[in-house]
Amino acid sequence: MKNSGQKAGSHQYTAGFTLIELMMTLSIAAVLMAIGVPSMRDLIRDARLSSQSDLLVRTISAARMDAIKQRSNFKVCPAATPNSATACSTLATDWTKGWVLINGTTISQRLLGKSGVTITSAASAVEFGATLGTPTAASSFVLCVSGRKQQTVNVSASGHVDKRIDSTVCP
Repeated sequence: MKNSGQKAGSHQYTAGFTLIELMMTLSIAAVLMAIGVPSMRDLIRDARLSSQSDLLVRTISAARMDAIKQRSNFKVCPAATPNSATACSTLATDWTKGWVLINGTTISQRLLGKSGVTITSAASAVEFGATLGTPTAASSFVLCVSGRKQQTVNVSASGHVDKRIDSTVCP
């Protein structure tokens, strides 16, 4: 007895992929991933470095503006540890753990460093006076992520803060 819609000797096929088509699709996807993953890693490193340098610029600029508005001394200094009771670190050149914004003796803000980003400076702190927000001294900070171009944050003697991306690649 025959099925009503089927002719004698015909075969019934089901829709789908052959093994060769599936293998070709997977190999093309693997090649695209091999190209894209290293680029994505570099993009993430650059974003981490830029966000950390932008945060440092914003904190230093806020300290200057607050010193002018409140007619009080404000200081930004490296944190001893992320949540320590003591404000400033005794290691003047290591800003990697983060930094604190201090109004007189009161800690206004604590900011944590991002993992993988190193921040070095010869400055043990950036202090702004109540008069025109002038810093006690010009300062420079170098921010690095391994294998990426370093970024530099400069504080001029007038208190102006700027950031630039250098051509030097971090070790």
